[in-house]
Amino acid sequence: MTNSITRTIYDGFATNRLELWDGLIHPDVITNSPLGQGFVGIAALKGWASEFHQAFAPAIDLVDEFATDTRAVITVTLHWQHVGEFFGVKPTGRTGTSIETFILTLKDGVVTRWDVADATLDLVVYLVAERGFTYPQNIIPTPIVKGTRANVAQSFSCQETR
Repeated sequence: MTNSITRTIYDGFATNRLELWDGLIHPDVITNSPLGQGFVGIAALKGWASEFHQAFAPAIDLVDEFATDTRAVITVTLHWQHVGEFFGVKPTGRTGTSIETFILTLKDGVVTRWDVADATLDLVVYLVAERGFTYPQNIIPTPIVKGTRANVAQSFSCQETR
């Protein structure tokens, strides 16, 4: 599989042309991130992305991308400034840079799950600690390999889940 799905998703996000996601993201996609968990549906995902663009006026760099038939990864750097209201959080003008990785699960060439992993927590700390945004906890994605807890007398083992 080429990286065309990752590049199109990136282009849609980076330029706020979210209609580019139509046909690439399942209507009932599940989205989890450090700023929200359990969003269901492409409309909710597009709503979040649109609100983010309006509130933070980002410049979004593509750092890396990779896709297979069942998984895709997109890493971006978000250069942002809080210039508009974001889900009730008033703007402060604060600026920041955040590195985010989108871990995408694909089925039949369509994204069915979108998980966000942060390499930096600039935006998360700003919204959660400084602005009172709710921080989700206990998100457990379905693993490819399930680890087991090791103790001193036992070695680590893994079990493939698919």
